[in-house]
Amino acid sequence: MVNLRLVCVALWVCVLAACASAPQGQGAAGGAQTSATGSSADMRANQFILVEPLLPNPQRQIEIAQISQLIHEHDLSREQRAVLHYRRGALYDALGLSTLARIDFNQVLEYRPGMADAYNYIGIHATQAGDFEMAFEAFDSVLELDGEHPYVLLNRGIAAYYAGQYELAQVDLADFHYQAQDDAYRVLWLFFADLQIDPERAYALLVERQEGLGDRWERNLVRLFTEEISPQQLMASTLEGVEDQLGLIERLAEAYFYLGKYQRMQGENDEAANYFKLALATNLYEFIEHRYAYLELDAIRYPG
Repeated sequence: MVNLRLVCVALWVCVLAACASAPQGQGAAGGAQTSATGSSADMRANQFILVEPLLPNPQRQIEIAQISQLIHEHDLSREQRAVLHYRRGALYDALGLSTLARIDFNQVLEYRPGMADAYNYIGIHATQAGDFEMAFEAFDSVLELDGEHPYVLLNRGIAAYYAGQYELAQVDLADFHYQAQDDAYRVLWLFFADLQIDPERAYALLVERQEGLGDRWERNLVRLFTEEISPQQLMASTLEGVEDQLGLIERLAEAYFYLGKYQRMQGENDEAANYFKLALATNLYEFIEHRYAYLELDAIRYPG
């Protein structure tokens, strides 16, 4: 049976892709030109089409209730409380309840001061809040406790990037990229740091690193920045091989965010802001692209 909700979302995406040619500027190698058809007012109106956001997961909400009952009604060891607060904090984070998540992660450290993963979450939330000093302290604690933590270099590198400490960001993101050179997302975040230091070399390195990527869909995100595909071609590619609505929304969250980054690089801040808002509208709170879309919007609203 055809999934009508998926089809509706896909149709909205096609409309957005069709209108996306209007606001494009020139890229490093010459981007798409403004469409000669349709008025600018029509194009701007169509940019506010949103995907259907994900609803809060009921199973996660039930688990939160169960954990809360365990915490309040049972005599638990400190280790057990640490585990339960950590799990509940992760669930709150996945539902976008960041304040409640931070309370739980800080509670974890009361019971188990050496939990690296709790510090990692605290650093992420501090980065989202623009509290970079706290973020760096948290990520440094992660490295002291677990030097092999799989994502701390990415998270600290992103914190340094948004704090404007681009050389530090470049070091962390380069080390993170080295661990999996076929990962398109690692290539892109390193590119963003490189771009702030030496734009010409950044584009040359991006083309070079692209050669090491596989044929997965996310390679198209890199191809956008190397000007091999246009924004509308990227949007069209999100529909290829998608099996369900969740898979489509996940792709769109990523495509919208990186299209926002692309448009900012072209100086098209209005169009960039629309894409960042579209990324936020997916409600994929756990995705990096959702977490940092707010910081991108703040950078547009309050430049300098």
